Amino acid sequence: MPAQIKDNGVRVDLGDVDEIAHHYRRHFHQFLDYLTIDPSAPNPLDQVGDGEPALRDAMRRAGIAGLTRLELLKERDEYIARLDAGEKPYSSKLYKSGWLNDDGDMIDSQTGEVIPFVPVGSAN
Repeated sequence: MPAQIKDNGVRVDLGDVDEIAHHYRRHFHQFLDYLTIDPSAPNPLDQVGDGEPALRDAMRRAGIAGLTRLELLKERDEYIARLDAGEKPYSSKLYKSGWLNDDGDMIDSQTGEVIPFVPVGSAN
């Protein structure tokens, strides 16, 4: 069984297309916000899996791509209603941002805590 995490109530298998699709949830919620400005905007996530059937299918299983206009507007309305009721905007523990301190530790920009960080070398 693959390693998993639970993020926002969803179990995510790490290291496969379902994890990649889960990473796109943040973009989906940003898009839902944008739909309040332009209700006819196309879902940019519908293009993510082009040429990659497994990723396209994972995005659809995650409910963030392949939705009809009515489904998108319903998702938007539900998300905005939750925000209006005081819920915080979508966030994920899979997304961290920060900076490197003098000791080479990655520091979380929101909490000030050290984020486990593995530097990636160049492809060359």
